[in-house]
Amino acid sequence: MKKFLYRFLLFLIPFYIIGFAIILCGVAGYKTGELCEFDNLIGKQRANHSVLIGMGYNEQTPYYKLKNANYYQADVIALGTSRVMQFKFDYFSEGFYNCGGAVSQNYDEYLNFLKNLNYQPKLIILGLDEWIFNDAWNQYCAEYSEFQAITLNDRNKWSIIWEMIKDLISNKWNFSQIDNYSENYGFNGRIKENGFCWDGSYYYGATYRNPELQKDYMFADTFDRIDFGRYRFEWGGHADNQRAFEQLENFLAYCKNNDIIVIGFTPPYAPSVYDKMMQSGNYGYLAEITPMCEMIFKSFDYEYYDYMDSTLLGLDDTYFVDGFHGNDVVYANIIDDILKQGSYLGSYINKEKLYLWKTR
Repeated sequence: MKKFLYRFLLFLIPFYIIGFAIILCGVAGYKTGELCEFDNLIGKQRANHSVLIGMGYNEQTPYYKLKNANYYQADVIALGTSRVMQFKFDYFSEGFYNCGGAVSQNYDEYLNFLKNLNYQPKLIILGLDEWIFNDAWNQYCAEYSEFQAITLNDRNKWSIIWEMIKDLISNKWNFSQIDNYSENYGFNGRIKENGFCWDGSYYYGATYRNPELQKDYMFADTFDRIDFGRYRFEWGGHADNQRAFEQLENFLAYCKNNDIIVIGFTPPYAPSVYDKMMQSGNYGYLAEITPMCEMIFKSFDYEYYDYMDSTLLGLDDTYFVDGFHGNDVVYANIIDDILKQGSYLGSYINKEKLYLWKTR
């Protein structure tokens, strides 16, 4: 009998360990906010603008951006992928909110986001990622042919805890790290100081502190993508003007019909990344983007600017957090350059604050 009990207790040890891990990770999940009600986190950030929200296991970016855009009802919004997320509230004299990251597919998704807003912005700064015009990439994008409501899409709490346990075992985090930046919410915010600021812009704390520890240090990962033509750097000889450009026209037509001004731009690559793409000879489609966009935007009496080559702004690689995301200085310089060309945007900008960001 004693031998049986001894073996039975030994048999139960793994279950005790798993149960203990579940309890500890559950506590960590609530402490960091990963398992908390997401709307509560949004409310806490609104009450304290120094808070970052950087979720690691329960990302809710489209919902988060829509919820805040409808709350702040800013006259000016930035709309695009993560490559517009460095525009800051401080640049503007009028209200501004950064909706970057709320979209990732084609321009029908951008239009769908606009239709989800419960108010109408006066001006949109629209990021036009180069790869959207490359059929080798955009053929796999989902289409939004009908209106789709953007809602909270909470992950099952047990699945979150299980992912946390696996990452804990893989040494991707430890319990001592979750208080690194205790004022923030989400694993990325608490451990890395990465996350969304109250104005929708993004802060890359870990990259700024320890760039050598990042996956794309010295653009190694981006160069690999270019060499093999993958992950938004698919090779392409010609721009896809039958799909992406038509969807862009539909988006601009909607804005025109609703008296929304649009200022479009192609976001910059780091200079060495852009040079490598040009030298490879595999990205002929890039040269076709600007002429087509200029024509389309002009037909709606809108402004368009090309910043693929960031050296035109007098910038070098040190201003980029990775191969295709500039830091806040880059985006302050973009706004400044747009103003120098007599843009309508000038009436919305706080030039003194913009200069401070530009010269950081």
